[in-house]
Amino acid sequence: MHRGDHLRAARGLLDWSMKDLAQTSGLTSTIRRLEENSDGAGARSRHAAIAALRVAGIWFLLYQDNAIAIAKV
Repeated sequence: MHRGDHLRAARGLLDWSMKDLAQTSGLTSTIRRLEENSDGAGARSRHAAIAALRVAGIWFLLYQDNAIAIAKV
């Protein structure tokens, strides 16, 4: 599962602010809650943020030990 630190790292690779990700994903005030792993942030919002990052060239790679690597392609 993608955690808040994965989203922050992906934004960092793109040199995006929270506002950049919010605008690209169509989310408004949800990004901060997603990055804080807040229970109030829904799965749909998480999927929208991840989809926007993927369109921008971010790959999330899952390893056998459930570790997630983040790459910009």
